[in-house]
Amino acid sequence: MGNQCAIINAEEWYHIKRSFNFTVLNFISRIHKVIILVCHYRKFQQLEQLLKIFKPASIELQKYVEHYYVFAAQRPENISYIAFPHIYTGLSFFRDVRIIRGDHEIQIEAQENGGSVNIEILGKYLKPVFVHYRGSFEEIAVIFKPLGINPFIRANSGDLTKEFSQALDLEEWTQLAITLFTKTATADRIHILDEFLLANLFKPSDDWLSRALDLLEDHSSKPTIAEISRLLNMNLKTFQRQFLKNIGRTPSEYKRIARFRSSINTKLLSDELKSLTEITYAHEYYDQSYFIREFKKLTALNPRSFFRSITILDRAGIIWAIR
Repeated sequence: MGNQCAIINAEEWYHIKRSFNFTVLNFISRIHKVIILVCHYRKFQQLEQLLKIFKPASIELQKYVEHYYVFAAQRPENISYIAFPHIYTGLSFFRDVRIIRGDHEIQIEAQENGGSVNIEILGKYLKPVFVHYRGSFEEIAVIFKPLGINPFIRANSGDLTKEFSQALDLEEWTQLAITLFTKTATADRIHILDEFLLANLFKPSDDWLSRALDLLEDHSSKPTIAEISRLLNMNLKTFQRQFLKNIGRTPSEYKRIARFRSSINTKLLSDELKSLTEITYAHEYYDQSYFIREFKKLTALNPRSFFRSITILDRAGIIWAIR
């Protein structure tokens, strides 16, 4: 019996080697994934410590501003991340940088430039945006709610955000940027932002826009664009034209982004663990195949890959895929 067990023919030996090699390769692959996760987690910890989130002190400003954030210069010099479509509008202040824009890709490079400032405004884009930071510099940002920026620039955000990202060239905002970078204490900078925004707040009378956004973000009653225009007592074409002018996206595009963001929040920020099927039907997606197609259009990833790749830097809505 012992001799019989010791004899291994060529075919058995081939299968043993194949099984062993597969096991070893699988083990190495798992170790590699763990190393990547550890590196990713360490970078996330660094970013979480260096990116600080603040709410406006003023209750009035909180109606328009979701939050401020300050991204410290002492971060790793080369960072890349992917930002995904959002209903908010971001406004970022930089000093001594060069900004290079591509097709849904932006690179911000540290560059001695005599203390000159740059202001970058991000629109409501429909594809993922790749962001690359190269070198050491600070970023101070204001994240506005969907209609939040309009009362402060006294212009239609749609006219200022025709691209996914562009420079904001307004004299009073440039002066604000210069003032912000004369201060080093974060509390002083937040105070300056609060004071500037309160001094420049001009309350619009376009209540129909707020009502339109509420209806477009309502995933339970599922009103169509035509139904919304009728509820607002507006001609459909007039509604679509005015909405695009004020928001920078058509009502249908805004609805797609809002639904996408709501589905993310349901999955990530809900106290209950939701399945993709539950999210599909809770957010007006016709079926799971349609839900997956929409996710791929907006993120270039299927939902499962998307939720595995992202990092939540703040429960207020900063969700990046760090590279």
